Amino acid sequence: MRLSELLAPARVLVPLPARTLEEAVRLLIQACVADGKVTDPARLEATVRDAWPEDTVAMGTHAVLPHFRSDAVTSVVAALGLCPEPIRPAPKAPRAVRIVLMVIAPPGEAAAYLQAVAAFARALAQPETVATLLQAHSAADVFAIPGLRDVSLEGPLLVRDLMTTTVVSVTPDTPLGEAAALLLQHRIQALPVVGGAGEVLGVVSHGELIRYLVPSYVQRVNTGKIMAARKVGGKIVTDVAQLPVREAMSRNVLCLSEDQTIADAATLMANKDIERFPVVREGVLTGFLTRADIVRKLVGNS
Repeated sequence: MRLSELLAPARVLVPLPARTLEEAVRLLIQACVADGKVTDPARLEATVRDAWPEDTVAMGTHAVLPHFRSDAVTSVVAALGLCPEPIRPAPKAPRAVRIVLMVIAPPGEAAAYLQAVAAFARALAQPETVATLLQAHSAADVFAIPGLRDVSLEGPLLVRDLMTTTVVSVTPDTPLGEAAALLLQHRIQALPVVGGAGEVLGVVSHGELIRYLVPSYVQRVNTGKIMAARKVGGKIVTDVAQLPVREAMSRNVLCLSEDQTIADAATLMANKDIERFPVVREGVLTGFLTRADIVRKLVGNS
């Protein structure tokens, strides 16, 4: 499917008589309703109101892409408007834009939704496409732009397509202090704990480290005393930073398979409110997928 197939002349407003992004979205929704693409206008308006303004992505210096999920539509729908004068996406936005491209999709079509948003984002990241679009005087001019007309949606993206394959990990015997240093050095939020065969045994994050390291620090500052000696693995440990990771790691770990779709991964991230997932193949750690990896793909910086 090409991008032009998601649009229709009735949903391309040139000019788009809006002075704010909120007004622009309202006019584009009205165009979708008038074109028969919205089954429940009130429900769609409620969705937009609840999501505003988080579901909006800036595209370069001239375009903004608001995108929404709602069962008020039965398939992916796009609408595009070209404002005569620049508008600001938000009151304190660093720059104004003229191009507003809205994408709406039903919740059940997560894969098509992500493909559409990513494809439009890539198209609007092309300077020549944007320059030609800014000169358009009608819907016919918009449909004649090769950068929009000829771009195809990709097939379903898989976790393996976006995951980071360079993974910093620790073993159950790694000292907590060393794990903390790795988190800071690599500016990451969590480390997978792996066994001898590369299997994921747990995860150690800032949260686990704080629970163990801070009480010891507070005790030392307030009383001058260190933690009570503890026998771990046949050794006497008196410094919490020398405790092995196995003592603090979370063993309740959700992993993704390389073969899962990005749509499934994004849904799991949203539902579980998890930033990073270890990725495995046949139980062995092969990478990490983060929300940032998905966002970079959506905005065309992959």
